Amino acid sequence: MSRKTNPFRVGLFIIIGTMLLVVVLAILGAGKIFQHSVKMETYLNESVNGLEIGSPIKFRGVKIGSVSEIGFVTDHYTKMDQTDMRYVYVQGEITHEMFKSKEVNDIMKYLNKEIKLGLRARTVSLGLTGQLFLEIDYVDPTKNHPLKITWKPENIYVPSAPSMLSRVEGAVASISETLEDINQAKISEAVEDVRSVAQSLSKFLESSDAGAISKKLTGTLAQTEKFMTRINQLLAAPEIDTLMPDVAASAANLRKVMDSSSGDIVMALHDIRIASASAKNVVGGMETYINSNQTKQTLTDLSKTLNNISDASDRIKAAAVRFESTLSRVNMTVAGQQGNIDSILDNVRRLVENLRELSNEARQYPSGVLFGEPPRKGHVK
Repeated sequence: MSRKTNPFRVGLFIIIGTMLLVVVLAILGAGKIFQHSVKMETYLNESVNGLEIGSPIKFRGVKIGSVSEIGFVTDHYTKMDQTDMRYVYVQGEITHEMFKSKEVNDIMKYLNKEIKLGLRARTVSLGLTGQLFLEIDYVDPTKNHPLKITWKPENIYVPSAPSMLSRVEGAVASISETLEDINQAKISEAVEDVRSVAQSLSKFLESSDAGAISKKLTGTLAQTEKFMTRINQLLAAPEIDTLMPDVAASAANLRKVMDSSSGDIVMALHDIRIASASAKNVVGGMETYINSNQTKQTLTDLSKTLNNISDASDRIKAAAVRFESTLSRVNMTVAGQQGNIDSILDNVRRLVENLRELSNEARQYPSGVLFGEPPRKGHVK
């Protein structure tokens, strides 16, 4: 005979079980409910395949929080058609004890100092599973500059650095491009050219006198050694130590002079440019004048005049030579023929008078002396 079910007991069992479930859930979630957290965000310019919501955030290997959101910066701060930035947006919850007693402004001041020292966020693989976590650590700030952003982050911002995997991929891509460039550069042809040059040099050395070449090389090396020794002696002189500061001081003074007179130099260059343009115009005018028919005719007439002057000068020179020879004869004659001195003096006097007349005629009628008498006109029969 079956026992009859007691509804009271069933109801009491359900109530007690429900209460126990609520207590267990409260105990398990009490830590998260009363846990103090700080939001942190960063932007990555690479693939985050393997990084998921709930992935740990570690600072130098110590877990300080977890990833709470993954998306794109175009979903939060800007639109895709307004910028070419395609950064991945990663937000995390920082729950470590070090942030509990600090305000957001204090945390930002602290992080700004650490960011200048190289604090960066980057993705790191957990192992062979392909899972990633976000690591915050120090890197070389000169080689890992923060990404360019045009907005103000809403939460605590930690700049990112390229992950090791992306660096390896970049290195492999660079090596591949280098190998491709080497392949396109036709290395075999270059090696063949080097081989041909080596063969030509070998043939030259075989056909040449090795002893003579060796002597020339030895002499050249000896001269080079002497030259280097001389230079070392000059550099070792104590005057060089005093000369270099003077040269530096002179260079500094010259720089000051150049800086102070830069305006005057610019004005002088402007004036020189204007003068050069004027000189160019003058030269052009002179060239036009010289190439004109009138100038050519004038130069032709001047050439004829100079030729006539040259002929007259030759005649005067010949007369002077004759006069000099006459004087020498007079001296010789005076020594041997004293009686004929008077007659010779008369002849000399007449010659001087003739020269005087010639000079007077040249002064009064220079054209007649220089160019001669004009040709007589012929009689018309």
